[in-house]
Amino acid sequence: MSAIVNTKQETILNLAPQHKRGLPLKSPLLAATGCWGFANEYAKLIDISLLGALITNPISWHPRQPSRGGHTLPLTSGIALHTGLPNPGFRAALQQFGQKWRKMVCPIIVHLVLDDADQARKCVEQLEDVDNVLAIELGFHHKEDSRAAAAIIATAAQGLLPVVVQSPFSRTSEFTTIAEEAGAQAITVSAPPRAAMQSGDGEVWSGGRLYGSAMFAHTLQVVRELHHETSLPIIASGSIHSTAETKALHSAGAQAMQLQSVVWINPLKVNAMLQSWKS
Repeated sequence: MSAIVNTKQETILNLAPQHKRGLPLKSPLLAATGCWGFANEYAKLIDISLLGALITNPISWHPRQPSRGGHTLPLTSGIALHTGLPNPGFRAALQQFGQKWRKMVCPIIVHLVLDDADQARKCVEQLEDVDNVLAIELGFHHKEDSRAAAAIIATAAQGLLPVVVQSPFSRTSEFTTIAEEAGAQAITVSAPPRAAMQSGDGEVWSGGRLYGSAMFAHTLQVVRELHHETSLPIIASGSIHSTAETKALHSAGAQAMQLQSVVWINPLKVNAMLQSWKS
């Protein structure tokens, strides 16, 4: 399990105490992948120095273009978002954002979506040399083959950086077991659920991710259950919009929490949430 170490200056949360490098964080509040951009896009609105770490938008080995058609559908209690995970590809991302990551006032966790173990090996080897990158987070499709996922995680875990596995929404228990056996240091619960909606013209729009306040109750329940099933540190992610919710998740067994859509809705509230943990 993670260890909390008190120092004269700040409280440091180490999500990987047994790892050779460890994963030390000065706050349990992290910027969630897919919501904050690739680097310092929100630096003018939010005091990102108070973040435990910023998790980048998903980065794949090959470039990905934005999805065609409608990207956002408003719902009663949130939104469904479909982007296609656009990114310039790993090599271009490293060239474009590497220097920014080195100079960021908070640590960086690079989120990777990969096709196979060979891509994992190549990405980890190059990220090991980037100052201020403390870990990688691996994301997986909800239909990901379990053996392929295990191979990707195990290969990444052979490197020098701690590995965090983001579980697909509907496969948290399964991916927690895979992550443990493959040598990961922590599990993120979880990627947003998939959403399929019918557009106004009658065409079915599918494959998006669902963000909304209703997701919090589910996240809290999963964290409570998973806390008794795994020795991996749990990072909670699921429409956390208040300090009270972060504290509830912490009490339920989450060692860290990722802030998602709240950054779109109320950046000033994010500052208050970050400040509350500093205080």
